[in-house]
Amino acid sequence: MDKNKIFIAKRTLNLLEKKQWNNISLSTLLDKKNIALFKNKNELLINVNRYFDYLLKKNLTYLEQSSSKDMLFEVLMARLDILNTHRKSVKKILKYFPSHPHQAIKLIPSFIESIILISTLSNIEISGVKGAAKIKALFILYILTIYTWSNDETDSLEKTMTILDKYLTNFDKLINLK
Repeated sequence: MDKNKIFIAKRTLNLLEKKQWNNISLSTLLDKKNIALFKNKNELLINVNRYFDYLLKKNLTYLEQSSSKDMLFEVLMARLDILNTHRKSVKKILKYFPSHPHQAIKLIPSFIESIILISTLSNIEISGVKGAAKIKALFILYILTIYTWSNDETDSLEKTMTILDKYLTNFDKLINLK
């Protein structure tokens, strides 16, 4: 991810600390040289998601090899820790989508890219028909986990970790994460 897009992602998240997503415009966030990089606000959200992916790859150089389920738990918790550093901003984005579901649907391809990255980092085989089913299942798991995370006010995210572990056990039985 180039430095300019990282800067814009950080700027977007910082502005969301102070304003609602509805009250942010491209011209508020971008100067004349950067305005050409983004056609609309959805592209800003895609950029933020890619920034989170970038941070995840950067932060997971230490991941120990173990079972795919355990690695997936570690990768997802690392992702949630990243989101947690921008909790207020991410929650504002999440609160925007129920009244604008068509905007959320436009972001699904970007989230699928994130799920593929998470799967790859977790050593989960995602090729073929079975792999496509795993990606879909992990997408649902991710959405459920984000919902739990957004309502988890504990400092250590213990509620999220407990629910994620339960989800992973059930999903492992269902789709065999290997």
